[in-house]
Amino acid sequence: MDDYSGLFEQWYSTSLLADAAFRTGTAVELPASGLRPLDMRTKLAGPAVTVEANNDLVSILEAVHRAEPYDVVVISNQTPDVAVTGDLIGTEAVRKGLAGFVVDGMVRDSVELVDMELPVLCRGSYPVGPLKVSAETRGIGIVGEPVSIGGATVAPGAWVFGDADGLIILDADSLPAVFEATEVAWEQEEALAREIAAGTPLADAFELDSFLAQRSKDPQADFSTHVARLNRAI
Repeated sequence: MDDYSGLFEQWYSTSLLADAAFRTGTAVELPASGLRPLDMRTKLAGPAVTVEANNDLVSILEAVHRAEPYDVVVISNQTPDVAVTGDLIGTEAVRKGLAGFVVDGMVRDSVELVDMELPVLCRGSYPVGPLKVSAETRGIGIVGEPVSIGGATVAPGAWVFGDADGLIILDADSLPAVFEATEVAWEQEEALAREIAAGTPLADAFELDSFLAQRSKDPQADFSTHVARLNRAI
């Protein structure tokens, strides 16, 4: 299989993948905004091992135990004042060669997680872990079932891609088509960026005056169609 993780981490972004998914008509899950990397320069990509945590540390340990190298552990935990991942779990993830964590919830030991260069996307940080909260707020977690992350569904084995702009979830079967479209868009954007840097105004590259004249006659004129006709990406 192609190295989708490597391509994403070296060249692409969630923005490019999202654009490519829409262009190819691919089903995509996009969580609500707010999931951010602890280190904004890190990227994360890989197949998901899912856990509905319910403030249950044991289920999180189980998910990490089950995960294989290059997997992403995706944790859903809706309680705001509980950190469900920290430096010890992070150290184990590094030892196992995991790709990182997505946490719809809080983490702790943030500096240590950044220092170990483990990609973590989360909602924020909090100093108290699940063993310190009251017993009535702790349940039994569920590992290996679909979970909701910011309103988006992540199924076990689905691919998650994360960076400073957020998270995108794709079925594994859709990756060849999406990445093919992403490569085309990336090449187009790189070429356009070089033109702009060399002195071409963006409006000229997009033939904006021509489109404005078209839209004055036809308010339904579509800018995406206009840009595609120019073999541009946006």
